[in-house]
Formats: sequence, structure tokens, C-alpha cells
Amino acid sequence: MSGSVEAAAPAGRAVTFAVLLIALLAVAHAAIFVRIADAHPFTVAAYRLAIAALVLLPFALPGLLRALPGLDRRRLATLAGAMFFLALHFATWIASLDYTSIANSVVLVTLTPLWLTLWSGLVLRVHPGGATLGAVALAAAGTAIIGWGSFRLGGDTLYGDLLALIGGATFAAYLLCARSLRRTLDLLPFVTLVYGGAGALMWLVVLALALPVSGFSDTTWAALVALALVSQVIGHSGFNWAVKSIAPTFLALTILLEPVLSALLGWLWFGEGVTPETWIGGALALAAVWLGSRAGLRRRRRETA
Repeated sequence: MSGSVEAAAPAGRAVTFAVLLIALLAVAHAAIFVRIADAHPFTVAAYRLAIAALVLLPFALPGLLRALPGLDRRRLATLAGAMFFLALHFATWIASLDYTSIANSVVLVTLTPLWLTLWSGLVLRVHPGGATLGAVALAAAGTAIIGWGSFRLGGDTLYGDLLALIGGATFAAYLLCARSLRRTLDLLPFVTLVYGGAGALMWLVVLALALPVSGFSDTTWAALVALALVSQVIGHSGFNWAVKSIAPTFLALTILLEPVLSALLGWLWFGEGVTPETWIGGALALAAVWLGSRAGLRRRRRETA
């Protein structure tokens, strides 16, 4: 099928699947670590990004020294944009978990591909096609159902849903910047620069608001370190590595398992249930992302041909 792993030796396929599974589990735990960390969402985001950047820096340093002198003003401006949007993504998504359920938050932040589709249609004037328009409509219906369920639970829950939606939209903006920069920057130097810059922005906000940055419990410190090392370094790095060996449609389907796993982990860790509206709306929204990803892949294949 179109989502199968590309031809490779059995041992190579086994390694790829193992890395993909570990990455999926690592990213799915992000919401759990955020919930465990008893700190302000901005502080959590600042530590997540800063620790990840510091861990990656020794490995990325040779590439950084080669790449930085070649960045012109336009690329530097794009890099600054990527840092800003990534910082905003983590700030809003982590904050959403203070107000809404893990299931709602992770489903809504996963709608990033649909935001990219809207950008292509509204700004780049790329005709989306019937399948893509159907996916956007399906995602809108799913989001509306989730929002209605949150409205019944109260304004705070609906506010958390809105923050998660903003988190998905800002991650889409980050990806647009990243796509431009990755033409001239290798992956490791790029992510180290972006994590470091976004982390610096979050630390400026944390210090400006005089938020607590120390005196946390051992449990909170452990959650902050796990969020950076497990979810950011292992999880996101694993997905970036696997994309070289996995067909895009299969990778997209795998990533869509994250909300399911996160919701299951939320139930196991915190006994957090999932409302009928979240089940129905989430299923529609994730189906929309899958359909939209397939439609986008078919369009790119036609353009290449």
C-alpha cells in the first residue's frame, strides 16, 4: 500500500520501526510530563527548549560553525521567525493543558497540516482540490463538536481548546519558516539554533514576568528534564530520522496515533476520562488530517510528474 515502508533489508525495517515506536511513545508522554511539572507553563516551555538545545549543542557545533557565516539577512529574519513561532507554539500548547483535557489539547494541536492547507489556499492561491476541501470541512466539524463539549463543561475548558488551536497554528507557521531554512541548513544545526533561540525568548518572558524558576520539587525537576530529553530530543529527533526511511503517508498515520496514546496515558496516570464529544470530534478531526495528508501527497506527486 502507499503507506508501506520503502524497500529495505528486514533488519533495516526493524530498526526503523523500533525508532518510530520509541519516538511516538516519547512524544505522546509530553502532555503527561507537562501535567506532572508543577511550574508555570512559560517556565516549563523555557526549560524544555533550553535543556534540549544544550544537550544537542556539542553535536551540532561543527555544523553551526560552518553554516552561520553563510546566513544572509533574509535567512536570519526567517530564522528569527522560526524561533518566535516555536516559542509561541510551546507557550500556548503547554498553557492549554492547565485548562482543557489532554485528549482535547493533543487532538487540536495536531491539526497543523490543516492550517498549512489553509495557508496554501488563502495566501499562495494554490487550489486545494475537492479532497483537501473535504478534509478541511471535516476538521472544522470535528473541532466544533469538541468545542461544544468544552462549552458545556465551562469557559475555562473552551479557553484551553482555543490555546491548543493557536498552538497548532503557530507550529504551522514555524514549519513554513523551517521549510525555507532547511534548504541551506542541516537538521542538527537548524534544530539546535531554533531550540536555543526559542528557549531564549521564553526565558526573557519568564524573567520579565518574574516567574519562579527554582525551588521546585524533585518530581517537577524530573518532569522538566524528561520533557526535554524524552519528548523533545528523543521523540522529535526520532521522527526526523525516520522520515528518511518511511513513506510520508505512513509517517502521517503514525503521528496521528499520538493523540490516542496521550489520551490513554492521561487516563492511566490521572484517571482523566474522554467525553463523547471528544471521541466523535477527535475522530473526525484526525480523519481529516489523514485525508488531507494523502491529498497533499497525491498533489505533490502529480506536480513532480
